[in-house]
Amino acid sequence: MWEWRVRENRPRIWLDESRLTLLREKTKGKDLATVKNSLGGSALGKALAYVLTGDEECARSAISLATGYCEKNGWLYMRSLAACYDWCHGVLSAEEKAQFRALFVREGLKRLSIPGVWSSFHHRMYAEMANVGFCALAMETDDRFALTFLEFLKERCKDAMRVLDEVFPDGEWPQGFDLNREATGWAIRFFWALKTATGDDLMAQSPHIRNTVQYIIHCAKPDGLVYPGGDNDYPYLNDRDREMLLLLAAEFRDPYAQYFLNHCQVKTFIRNKAFAWQDALWYDPGIPERPLDDIPRSRIFRGHGLVVARSAWGWDEEDERLPASWVTFRCGKYFGRGTHYDNNHFEIYCKGELAIDSGRNDDDWGLEKSPDTIRKSQFFNYYRRSIAHNTILVEQPDEEMEMGVANDGGQQELLYVGGVPNEPESFDMREYLLDEKRMCHDWAATRGRWDTGEMLAYMGNNLFTYACGDATKSYSPQKMECFVRQFLYVHPDVVIVFDRVVSANIMCRKKWLLHSIVAPHVRQDGTFEVEYNGGRLVCVPVLPERRCVEKVGGAGKEFLVGEHRYACGPHASTGRRSSLHFGELPGAWRIEESPAEPSEEDYFLNVILLTDRESRLTPKVRRHGEGTANSGVSVTLPRKRAITASFRRGGVAGATVLIEEGGRVLFEGAMPDRIVMEKGRI
Repeated sequence: MWEWRVRENRPRIWLDESRLTLLREKTKGKDLATVKNSLGGSALGKALAYVLTGDEECARSAISLATGYCEKNGWLYMRSLAACYDWCHGVLSAEEKAQFRALFVREGLKRLSIPGVWSSFHHRMYAEMANVGFCALAMETDDRFALTFLEFLKERCKDAMRVLDEVFPDGEWPQGFDLNREATGWAIRFFWALKTATGDDLMAQSPHIRNTVQYIIHCAKPDGLVYPGGDNDYPYLNDRDREMLLLLAAEFRDPYAQYFLNHCQVKTFIRNKAFAWQDALWYDPGIPERPLDDIPRSRIFRGHGLVVARSAWGWDEEDERLPASWVTFRCGKYFGRGTHYDNNHFEIYCKGELAIDSGRNDDDWGLEKSPDTIRKSQFFNYYRRSIAHNTILVEQPDEEMEMGVANDGGQQELLYVGGVPNEPESFDMREYLLDEKRMCHDWAATRGRWDTGEMLAYMGNNLFTYACGDATKSYSPQKMECFVRQFLYVHPDVVIVFDRVVSANIMCRKKWLLHSIVAPHVRQDGTFEVEYNGGRLVCVPVLPERRCVEKVGGAGKEFLVGEHRYACGPHASTGRRSSLHFGELPGAWRIEESPAEPSEEDYFLNVILLTDRESRLTPKVRRHGEGTANSGVSVTLPRKRAITASFRRGGVAGATVLIEEGGRVLFEGAMPDRIVMEKGRI
């Protein structure tokens, strides 16, 4: 697998005899104009037309376009130029080949020497690895530097594979869905090129690469938006997701990837004409598909500590929203700069964004170097912080956060600790140089260092999803002694959240948060409602018995942290005004639930019902278990549906659940105290 002996004959990047055979079958009997039109007008579309037809005008046009891409947009378009060099090799003169190789060598050597790039836990490394790799595969047998590049990449690639397969075997990327496109997406592009050029297939036995299909499928909401956790710049399904699924379907003959490609009608996902060459190159109509209904509707991604569940598969129609809910729950480790401080955070979608993740990415990097500039940043003081997420705040007025960020009452700031960078870099390379200070940030050598949160238990099926997260270590030990959240989602419309929070100081005020895009309506008894698009959320607080329920937000109070209001939305940062954020609504409101009286130990118990927007239904909730070792609720719903849940107070978390409908017991039993994988998984 690690020989990497590049074959002499061309084309070799993404093309071998089996791919060429498939392409020739697709274009058999078609004239030049039809072939060109079917492949689109991009550089790689035209280069592929040359491979199939031998038309030199296509090759010249492809080379010109690819050169223009690189001159205008830089290194990340080097894959187009490298592929054109390989595919159109027979058209290039000796002088042109030398010019291209000089560019490949100059840019490749520059990348190899940039400090801070070659971190297996950072998405940027995978793009650099891929583009240096494309250049090496293209010019191998033409230039000695190709072997230099490949030998360098081989060791980094071994480390990267350990990160992917041992830390994130379930297919996710910890800094968010958008950065999964950057990390895993670039890795798959390079691994495919390596496979066709050398015969070495790094994907075949990789659990991470295989499971990336499930990560994409589960993280897509019915409206075409995707899981927004972490640094997410582009929250829609898009052409990069399509490209990844094309590559994965072709590699594994994955029937679910094939179904998604054939049936997903989200506008931003449907094939763009400019990328028609990708479908031509990788789409195989002979791969059988299986409907998504065959997949369990709940899935855990253990490396990131993420659970995603839904009540039904499908997508919204143009004039009708799918009658389905989609929820997430997250509690896991800290993975560095793309990670938000959101342990024990949940999100709820039902015909619209209801309980939202108000955190986003922003372009304020660099501001953290100075206490005077960092306090201006909505990114460092709000988007990344716990206050932007549906978790718990424990307010200790004299707490001083690292880097001088605002005290939001949330989880510890970990990007820098004592002024020293604090994030995993490689699995076990033991050589990384970070910010001119030699640090040992290898994952294997420092196990436990970044264990800020842990998913204690999980069970998921098509009836309910249960998860239990311990986020105690996410907070300063000076203020937090315990924060364990039990999250129960009974498909399709009930969510029950039970929290045990023990502070180190009785005077630390605790706040239970839920964020929304629009203003919640709070009733006199503390019950509150959120309506958005076609959906509605109604929350019935049960514990604490005596509580304050306050809505915060609106004009002048969006993104309020203490007494400071940070700017709200795209282009509005007081630190930097960037063009990040494509159409997301970060929300201007949040609910804060607090105990009416101070106590070291508090329990929060909230019952949430999801309905159509037109509904006025409120669940009938009866509390039970007073004076015992348990706190419980019975929830009565229409159609003689009833849910009874009892949660253990203190000590080790535990719960029992009874689900009935029409007098028939659908489930009765104790929730697990460990992670139980879904049916069909190991």
